[in-house]
Amino acid sequence: MVLALILAVAALLRFQNLDRTSLWYDEAVSWSQSKGTFTELLTAVAADNYPPLHNILLWLTMPVAGDSEAALRLPSVFLGVLAVWLIYLTGKSMAGNTTGLLAAALLTVSPFHIWYSTEARMYALLAACGLAFLLLVLKNLERPSTWRLTGLAIAGALFLYSHIYALLGFASVGVICAILALTGILKSGRLGLSNAGLTCLAMAASVLAFLPWLIILALRARSVAEEGFWIAYPDPAFLINIAFNMAGSLTVFWVLAGLAVASLLTILHLPGRYFGKPQSADAILVCFAYTAGPPLLAYLYSIFVQPILFDRYLIAAWPGVILLASATAQRLAPRVAPAALLALAIWLSYPELKFTLLEKIRPEWRQIAQDYRALKGEGDHLLLYKGFAAPALSYYLRDLNAFTAVETVDELGQRAENARWLLIVHASSEEMRAAEEAFGPRGNSPAARRFGWGASGLTLLERGQAE
Repeated sequence: MVLALILAVAALLRFQNLDRTSLWYDEAVSWSQSKGTFTELLTAVAADNYPPLHNILLWLTMPVAGDSEAALRLPSVFLGVLAVWLIYLTGKSMAGNTTGLLAAALLTVSPFHIWYSTEARMYALLAACGLAFLLLVLKNLERPSTWRLTGLAIAGALFLYSHIYALLGFASVGVICAILALTGILKSGRLGLSNAGLTCLAMAASVLAFLPWLIILALRARSVAEEGFWIAYPDPAFLINIAFNMAGSLTVFWVLAGLAVASLLTILHLPGRYFGKPQSADAILVCFAYTAGPPLLAYLYSIFVQPILFDRYLIAAWPGVILLASATAQRLAPRVAPAALLALAIWLSYPELKFTLLEKIRPEWRQIAQDYRALKGEGDHLLLYKGFAAPALSYYLRDLNAFTAVETVDELGQRAENARWLLIVHASSEEMRAAEEAFGPRGNSPAARRFGWGASGLTLLERGQAE
């Protein structure tokens, strides 16, 4: 009954007001890539930087549910609630029912997880597939079977096909399982397939299934490295911002992270039975690798090669922090600590939870499109600068011929005479001034302006406005 209540709250927090905010650029890209044929979908995603599983999910659901804002976000909502159930099962497998319930409750009220469970992108899918993968790894380390090994191979493949960051979590767990398998061989003095060895074989099947897309991603990685990437260098301020975004409170983050790290200390004194649940240090090591591997590897890559560390990419690792913290709290003070930890998390992250549910917005493409429709005259044409945002504008105008996307200021200047309107998006102050000069004389204020990233926001300008 407690689990049913937790799942009901999780659904309530994620299903409400799915169309409160506009689709932002990345969500519109998912829509654009998924609305054609299956071949067109694979071709479009192969030219991007991630695997195609979420796009395939949209491709399957759009003919049934439609492509409204709510319909596009609906699969993520279901996956978000599924993740709450999966974290319960994983926590129960690790350290008993109370740990599972505490972990499920903490994920239920996580503003970070709620926000990305209401976005038409692959992040809720990444978290759910990651938890399914972790759960089946733990189950097979405990007692493998044909069905469990088959399930792990499938879950591992789905995890890898959900997002490129899954590679980091998958590889980290794979290293621990390989060490456990090798340790078993050395201890026994003979070759044989231990539980860890069988788990490694199932994971190898996942890698084989993912190999075709891994090759595609490797080829794309070279292009991305040459072109550069938009993520900032992970300095201390950047890392603190990531911590706050994930936990909704820096205090909550440090409490959960501290308890998660403390879980390693329990390995030294782990009894044969862990609150009535057969348990070994292996589960703690595997969960810790799953949790710490992605942020650590991404941070090192960001420092030595190119910045790739970003908060939403860690949405699969965040439930791991919650699992480890819940297990440690249960172990330290089973009568008091779980309730105290949940109360602390709700109390300190409530302002961010309220902000996420009621006030937090995405770039207001719906509103700027409405502004343009209200202002434009018969035969008017619109220029969009910068062109990468074309899918978002296309989604709301529903007419590719209604605007022309331009990538550079020079191209903008060449096309300015044939357009009355200019929409500037995601531009710095310098880029905005250059675009205005290339487009023609400006008035003292834009025709319309809505929230968007960059100094420009979403700024609509009319050609030839009076000074």
